[in-house]
Amino acid sequence: MRTVSHFLIMALLSRLGTKRYRFHLFQNVAPMIGAVALLLLAFSSLASAQDHASDSEETVITHATEAWTDGSALEALDIVEGGLRDYSHSLSLRKLRGDIRTTIRQNQSALEDYEVILQETPGTLAVRWAKWSVLIRMGQADLAIAELQRIAQGAAANPLGHLRLAQELRKLDRLEESVLWHQNAVELVPEMSGWRLNMARALFDVLKYDEARKAVQHVLQTVPRDSPVEMAARNLLMITYGATKERGRRYQPIFTPEGSAEDRKRWGLIRHKGWEHFSKGRYKEAEPILRELLTLKPSDYRVTYELGATLMELGQHEEAVNLLQKSIELSPTSGSYSDIFLDSVFRIGQSLVALQRWEDALLHFEILQELTTIPPEALNAPPATEKDPPTLDPGSGENIDVPAVTPSGKIIDQEKLNFWMDKIWQHLPKPAKPTQDANETLPAVGSNEVPPDYYTNLAAKNFKPDDLFHTRASLMGRDADFSWFRFVIPAGRVMRDNLQAGNHEFIPIDPNDTFPLTQQEIYLVFALVTASYDAIPLTAECYREASPITWGEAPLVRDQVVMSTNEQSGYFVLTAPKSGWTAGLYRCGLFVGDTVSAYTQSDEVRFRIVASSQIN
Repeated sequence: MRTVSHFLIMALLSRLGTKRYRFHLFQNVAPMIGAVALLLLAFSSLASAQDHASDSEETVITHATEAWTDGSALEALDIVEGGLRDYSHSLSLRKLRGDIRTTIRQNQSALEDYEVILQETPGTLAVRWAKWSVLIRMGQADLAIAELQRIAQGAAANPLGHLRLAQELRKLDRLEESVLWHQNAVELVPEMSGWRLNMARALFDVLKYDEARKAVQHVLQTVPRDSPVEMAARNLLMITYGATKERGRRYQPIFTPEGSAEDRKRWGLIRHKGWEHFSKGRYKEAEPILRELLTLKPSDYRVTYELGATLMELGQHEEAVNLLQKSIELSPTSGSYSDIFLDSVFRIGQSLVALQRWEDALLHFEILQELTTIPPEALNAPPATEKDPPTLDPGSGENIDVPAVTPSGKIIDQEKLNFWMDKIWQHLPKPAKPTQDANETLPAVGSNEVPPDYYTNLAAKNFKPDDLFHTRASLMGRDADFSWFRFVIPAGRVMRDNLQAGNHEFIPIDPNDTFPLTQQEIYLVFALVTASYDAIPLTAECYREASPITWGEAPLVRDQVVMSTNEQSGYFVLTAPKSGWTAGLYRCGLFVGDTVSAYTQSDEVRFRIVASSQIN
């Protein structure tokens, strides 16, 4: 076609005589030449369209993907649109169109593409992950939760889906639902001690204190002594027993009087008589009065404590344990280690010894043992001054800063604690020789012998701040749902949006929590809660979750990025180790700042590696 047009033009020009005549004639034929050029362009476009029509679906996807990865998202979208005209039922083309649209901020259109696919094939997890990713980035938290629930239900054997859903529900304060999904995750991988501690924290926050304590005690019975996980478990155990001011997120203090006016009058008439009998050790006379007082006002923590102590003295240990524990939960001052708290823990331990529940009893005395490291001035609140009036109980008007009568006398007495712990150890297997480190030197003893000064030396041990918590255990059992990161999404690829100016957003492509053994790079795409105010280093360190936690171990994979001023979006690149990935669960700690430690850890994210045949 090009040869024919060239011949016609040259023939016309060859017939021209003078330059003037040639110019005059050229003016006349110029429109004809333009028409011929347009005809050639139309012919060329038609030929191109005919060639495209003959492309297979796979070829269209290949061409569109090449254009997209080269930065020509609009061209790629045109290619996909043309392919959909020929293959209107292609779910692969529709998925690709949805992915491309996410990178040009057509999120709503992308969701429509994903929804069409899910209506035909609701079990396609890759599409559900893509849809969830768009929803979470759009800030549609409730819709994202609903999609995450479908993912967890569609991959019921994947524990990470249950765990992520539990964590996301906590962020929305849907704590009761979160507990159920935590329990599902722990049921799938019961050997994950850190997950069980997180479940215990979730139970504690919905005020299921007994279940929380049982979960923590299960961990303490299975992890090695002196390990980082044991330290995290003991910290949480003290919280569940009321050693701090934390009562759980659902805790609501009662500020209104209980019962009728007649009940409150009756309570006031007999309260002193009950206290007098108790303080003088007349426990049989005190019991019926204290029971009536507790019926009139169930939230009275002092009466609860006094009745529990009375029942213990009368040998009713099972009920005494329950009442003493309840007094700790009700007490508004147990966070300052009041005498009621300390004596309650001590008496619970004694009652458990009487019930021959040796391991439970040991835990209570060890709590008191650990409290011996706290400065004495911190154990009780300072006396009130004129500028600092006493704190009154809202219901009874009693001064809760005044220590209650505790017949046990001085509670944290080392000799007393050693007596009871020695008595318990007679019925328990002896602990193995404690692991020594740079800060700990204990006398060499046999594996079946407990050093006589073991607990004294341990209490006096001087820890370095960085050695108190291991980075892999520092978030276990903590209320750590408040992070620098608005979201962190594992993905197989990442792309930048098509904005020509301003701060760019990085888009996760093929988001998932499950990747094949052959995956060379995994991307952790994140957005910060607020834009960085300065150049801030962010670090990701990843370990196999089931591997033992030891001091000084190097991360399996690591990456660091520096966020510039006003940046809010970024990503980490996790390159496969030289030996390749090993199938299993992986946990990545995310750190903010120049140093990596338990104190700079802001968040965590998990993924798993499986055989290619297990990828949906």
